[in-house]
Amino acid sequence: MIALNFFTAVFGYQDAPYDGSYDPYSERHQHQRIRNEISVVCGRMVVLLRGVALAANWTLFFLTIVEPPYWCREGDHKYYGDCKEMFDLRGTTADGEQDRQLYPNSGSLMLTMSQSTWIELCCVGFNFFYILLKFADDGFIPRLFFYPGYKRLVHLSQIILIACITAGNMVQNSVFNPFFRMLLLGTYLRRFQREFGTFVKMIPRILNILAILAVITIFYAWFGVVMFYDSPQGHIAFPSLLEGIWTLWICVTTANYPDVMMPSYNEHRFMALYFVSYMLFSFFYLMNLVLAVAVNSYDESIADRRKYREQLSRELLTKAFELLDHEKKSEISRNTVMNVMVILNQDIPEISKLSHDEKSIFFAMLDKDGSSTISLDEFLLFGKVLLLDLHAQSEYATFVEMNLPRIYNSRFYQRVCNIVKSDNFEIMVDFILIMNAGIIAIQDYPMLSGQDVTEDPKYNDGYIDTVWESIETLFTILYLVEAILKIMVNGWKKYSESGRNLFDFVITVVAAIASAYVYYPNSYSNSDLIKFIVMARVLRLGRVMFTIDAFRMIGAISLDIIPAAASVFTVLLFIAYFFSWLGMMMFGGLITRDPRDPTAFKLLEANDFVVNEYWANNFNDMFSGLNVLFNLLVVNNWTECEIGFEVVTDRKWIVRCFFFLFHVLGVIGISNVITSFIINAFFQQMKTIEQRKGWEESIEGEAIIKGSEAFFDTSMVTGTETGVKNMYIARIKPQHLDVETDERAELRELFTRTSSCDESS
Repeated sequence: MIALNFFTAVFGYQDAPYDGSYDPYSERHQHQRIRNEISVVCGRMVVLLRGVALAANWTLFFLTIVEPPYWCREGDHKYYGDCKEMFDLRGTTADGEQDRQLYPNSGSLMLTMSQSTWIELCCVGFNFFYILLKFADDGFIPRLFFYPGYKRLVHLSQIILIACITAGNMVQNSVFNPFFRMLLLGTYLRRFQREFGTFVKMIPRILNILAILAVITIFYAWFGVVMFYDSPQGHIAFPSLLEGIWTLWICVTTANYPDVMMPSYNEHRFMALYFVSYMLFSFFYLMNLVLAVAVNSYDESIADRRKYREQLSRELLTKAFELLDHEKKSEISRNTVMNVMVILNQDIPEISKLSHDEKSIFFAMLDKDGSSTISLDEFLLFGKVLLLDLHAQSEYATFVEMNLPRIYNSRFYQRVCNIVKSDNFEIMVDFILIMNAGIIAIQDYPMLSGQDVTEDPKYNDGYIDTVWESIETLFTILYLVEAILKIMVNGWKKYSESGRNLFDFVITVVAAIASAYVYYPNSYSNSDLIKFIVMARVLRLGRVMFTIDAFRMIGAISLDIIPAAASVFTVLLFIAYFFSWLGMMMFGGLITRDPRDPTAFKLLEANDFVVNEYWANNFNDMFSGLNVLFNLLVVNNWTECEIGFEVVTDRKWIVRCFFFLFHVLGVIGISNVITSFIINAFFQQMKTIEQRKGWEESIEGEAIIKGSEAFFDTSMVTGTETGVKNMYIARIKPQHLDVETDERAELRELFTRTSSCDESS
């Protein structure tokens, strides 16, 4: 239970309080030896298999994309139903085009129905096994396993969803299984749950603004029906109140605003006042007001998260301290703290395995008064100490330095090191990159300028016998030399800590392997493979842009934001997944070009859909549906896609409600959440980047802080001897991607002695 308290304190979330979890180390359970041993083993298996469980549920989630859609499973073919036959069908279409897909699809059908079922049952079976492990971790006590609150909700949901998926397969009616799979995956994604909860809290505020929009839209639609009565504009866009509302809603989405207003504007220019005034109220004011509400709500959510995590960490560490302070002396010994770290190594793999030296250093950081005991105030820093990432400076020693000291200390090698580490070396690499890009541009100029190009047959004969091949090979050699020199001089550890270096290394190595594969005598001699990889080198030119401070800051901020944004985009993915599944149930197979199907001729009445060749925008399979919904997120011309579904269903308002709901949830809702996240994260990251650029700071002789790193001598830390003789580098490993950490302030706090220690010194 000590380990659980530390885990929660560090990672900032809690399934249940102490009373809601089984403690195999508790005195009250000492007589239940077998149960305790099973609980410990199963608890560790739960942690170790967490990634496997997550992978199994992502497999279930994406299974819907590659399995036969449910709308075409009713057929004579035992493997695919009618799906494969329909999806493979090609021929002359209803509008006379030849050799076309008659049921347009993405080609993502890969599994038979039985294969899909077996994969689903295997993944569900593992989920059930994983739940049993969690039940054993709770000592086989139902009261603890279903402890009221988050824990009960998650476990009950998982059991019910597993039962629903299994029942669907047993009765051979698994049409709702994709929906259940999505929900089951959601129970494992904490960050997704957090962001989805933020979105749900925003909904009432957003609905208030949308209610105002609805009132304004109804009024303008009413006015439009009366004003445009018996006119071309009225017949096209305002034949009734409902049609007028739909027309104005299209304007709000900015799909084709000019097309709506042009009939009346061509007749009377002052009619622009009607549409312009509506757009000013609805689009320019109310839609931006939605964004403002979203940003404000997200800021409040971030503040609440930070406050909750700080409070939770303090409460749990205080509880852990009380459990460890058996004699009630308000202090715990060095041995106790070291034993705690042993337990953490065993029970919490998320916390890096601690070496003996690291344990000694961590204890010294906690023992700020040099008393060899830890008080409560010192113990409360334990969560921050566990976030430290320590590296001995000896780990950065290069191969040459360790194994070839004579060469390393030679004047020639040191001169090479100085050159490679200099700014001039980077400038030279940038110059080579620019030359490389220029030569590629010259080589591709005929294609880029739209000319017909006849490729030299020697280019694909597997030999380096053209000027371009020789130049490309020369650049490949130069980049290999660059990578070898940097790794030799800086060492692999330091070299690989740079994302830019890793990108350069991957491109260079892949280009070298591709060149060897193409030019080494074998049956493959197509140089296009090298050409594509050489084009990827052009991306390295981005480093030239980032020599400018403004671009460098934006790049650094973006690299930090993108991983953190994954949970927000997951919410969008879930909404798109749900609507794609729902659309496949409602509209699957209706977008067809098969002349044997009357629906194909009916679809030809949707002139905009046909003229723009929107055949692939359908819900015939899951992937195609996701593409339709992405088009809706982009907004432009979504009405031309929607009209096709109106025509083939004869249920105009059901189709409109489907597209309307996705626009409200996806475009107005989640898109604004994503925008809010990016705005919030950008300013947080900008502040963090500025802090990392801070001055070199000395902490009372304990450490020197440069940027986001602290350099310190481990022999004595905050006045406590460690027995470790080395120089170390310390960095903070943030665990919460949504809330930024002031790394310099955290390092400063950890390396600062208390006044009592200073006095004793």
